[in-house]
Parts: sequence; C-alpha cells; structure tokens
Amino acid sequence: MAVPEPQPGIPVVARLMFAPVRLVSKRLAPRLSTRLFQAIWRVIDDESEPPRAEERQPSLPKLAVALALEGACTAIVGGLLDHVTRREFARLTGRWPSRRAKS
Repeated sequence: MAVPEPQPGIPVVARLMFAPVRLVSKRLAPRLSTRLFQAIWRVIDDESEPPRAEERQPSLPKLAVALALEGACTAIVGGLLDHVTRREFARLTGRWPSRRAKS
C-alpha cells in the first residue's frame, strides 16, 4: 500500500476546529505552571515566599534561582500542554494541527 504524499498544509476547517482547543490550552498553561512552581518552591524553602524582582532587597542568588525555576516551569508546562493537545487533536481528527506539513 502506498503512503500518501504529505499535504501542503492543514485545511482551514481543521485550523478552525483547533483554534478553541489552542485557546483553552494557552489559558490553562500559566495556571498549571504557577501551581508547579509554588509546589517546587515549597520543597526548596518552606519558610518563605519566593523572592520577587519588585522587592527592595531580595537575596540575589535566591532571586536568580526563583526566576530560573519559574521560567523553566512555564516553558515546560506550556510546551508539554501544547504538544499533548496537538497529539490528541491529531488522534481524533487524523491531522496534525500545524500550518506546514512536515516533509
């Protein structure tokens, strides 16, 4: 059986179907990453809240760790959630939701 050629892109209808899924995913990711960051920070320092850049005199090493950890949580949760929603959309519709088809 011959493998069909990849199509030049995803049809407009499929992109429109994926749009609400993507919007929900983009709204959910920051909430999940904040919860993950707070849970990890409680393991690191159960005594105090994570330092913020707006504070007058935060400990610079502690601030750097908090900011790096928060950024990592945001990137990881956002990327994983985006990939999982795309994978499940493709499983349900048979099409990977992207503008260009991978050759």
